[in-house]
Amino acid sequence: MSPRGRSAGLIVALAVAVGACDDQIKRVPIFKTMSWQSSVEAFEETPRTAVPGTMAIDAERTYDLVASDTGAVNPLSGTAGEIARGQELFGQFCAPCHGPTGAGDGSVVGPNRIPAIPLLNLRTELTRGYSDGYLWGMITNGRGLMPAYRRIPPQERWTIVEYLRQLQADAVAAGEIPPLESSSDADDDEESL
Repeated sequence: MSPRGRSAGLIVALAVAVGACDDQIKRVPIFKTMSWQSSVEAFEETPRTAVPGTMAIDAERTYDLVASDTGAVNPLSGTAGEIARGQELFGQFCAPCHGPTGAGDGSVVGPNRIPAIPLLNLRTELTRGYSDGYLWGMITNGRGLMPAYRRIPPQERWTIVEYLRQLQADAVAAGEIPPLESSSDADDDEESL
């Protein structure tokens, strides 16, 4: 037999031996118990239920829109860096519908697109009257045509709220909406009655 023939025969014999090892490995005493061990297949058992009132350490507390209005408190102070980050995220996620200045004139608004409804304008007294928690909840949960943006981390959603408040302050400065009445102004009005 030629050396090539021997090499080919050796390769075939080796392939057959390796292919047969799957069943033969169970005959080796140390590996024998591995094939008999108990195991749980995926989805074979139902997952354990969480203890009431607890959540996973890496989980985000969820709020519906009403609960976020009263339960979610803005942890940010409105620094220039937070507002700049909010502006960046607003440009990525919000500007296509709400427009770059929040005036409701985004690039997807118009005929044969998203209808130009008044709620797209975020520079109004109505939107300014919403609590920070409500705005955060709206970003989180969405509503109507607006999708939920839970993919944005919670802290980042707060920066969008901070930037939105800056846009509303700009609208007040531009005379688009009246300034909020201070409590001293309201007291003066009551005294004059």
